[in-house]
Amino acid sequence: MYINKHPVTHETRRYTCDVEEQLKRNQDLLATMNCLMRLSLEETNLEDILRAALDLIVSIPWLSVQSKGSIFIVEDEPGVLVMKAQSGLAAPLLETCARVPFGRCLCGRAALERKIQFAAHLDERHETRYEGIVPHGHYCVPILYADRILGVINLYVREGHVRQNNEEEFLAAIADMLAGIIIRKRGEEALKQSIAKMRRTLDGVVNALAVTAEKRDPYTAGHQQRVSHLACAIAKEMKLPEDQIDGIRVAATLHDIGKIAVPSEILTKPGQLTELEWGLIRCHPQAGYEILKNIPFTWPVARIVLQHHERMNGSGYPSGLSGEEILLEARILAIADVVEAMASHRPYRPALGIKEALTEISQNSGVLYDSDAVNACSRLFQKDDLTTLARCMS
Repeated sequence: MYINKHPVTHETRRYTCDVEEQLKRNQDLLATMNCLMRLSLEETNLEDILRAALDLIVSIPWLSVQSKGSIFIVEDEPGVLVMKAQSGLAAPLLETCARVPFGRCLCGRAALERKIQFAAHLDERHETRYEGIVPHGHYCVPILYADRILGVINLYVREGHVRQNNEEEFLAAIADMLAGIIIRKRGEEALKQSIAKMRRTLDGVVNALAVTAEKRDPYTAGHQQRVSHLACAIAKEMKLPEDQIDGIRVAATLHDIGKIAVPSEILTKPGQLTELEWGLIRCHPQAGYEILKNIPFTWPVARIVLQHHERMNGSGYPSGLSGEEILLEARILAIADVVEAMASHRPYRPALGIKEALTEISQNSGVLYDSDAVNACSRLFQKDDLTTLARCMS
């Protein structure tokens, strides 16, 4: 008969329970962190992440916290906490505690002293009082990055709750996680703002170049911008990625920059051009390429400009490219350029109209022009009852 030489004692049971509780706390910590990490990697703004963090914290069953609290962060004004997430707070607190100076109340003290503040009841540190306030205590946990205070997690506990090391360790770990998320989100926002500023600068330079080219040819003023609008509309109809559409927009805005090299007398000549004069005009894609090739655009702008007069059957210029040898962006630009040019007045002829322009690209679909881009352009006008050109080119 088997005899258990190590009977289960009270101490053994307690040790086992302690281990199980610690494992449960670790699992909850990992689950909470994993959830916050997933949120932070998505296109989720910081306030939504903070609200989710607060909901997760107050839902942990072994934490002796009430289902209410708030999370503050430090924004532009140093020395002030700004409430960014809250759950279950009384109405007077939403206004009174919207902004909390460092040192004021428990949250302000946690920020000022950079350490956890605990209160088992409403003591003298709880400076915000209001009629009907319910007795309670607090955990106020600073969110720190190195020695830099980023915010405070404010949680309510029932009056008389005893401070627990395991609770503070858990909350400190969550605060560290939030610190990393806040730093990264702010870095991402700063990068977005920097990119937006660079984009505005680029747009200014591109538009200035386009205006410079068009100053020499008042009869086609606005042509490049109108072509750009139509080319982007075609690209959107083709469901191209936004970044690729941005490249089309820039290239289309600059597609005739090479006409700077063409004498203005030829550009504005009211009669028919001679073969020599047409030869000079046909040099403008190459001239545009030479102007743009050393500018470090993130898109192949110079090559798009170079190819925008190439044709699918190889009959275009300057290189006689055909089919897939021509960039898709240049094929789209070619159609927008032809449609706008035919629909607009020129010194040597009156406007031919939109219907004539659409007939031209339809009849030569797959021969001179990319058939997918032709179909997309045609759909645009069909959808809008031939008003797309007016809208795109206004």
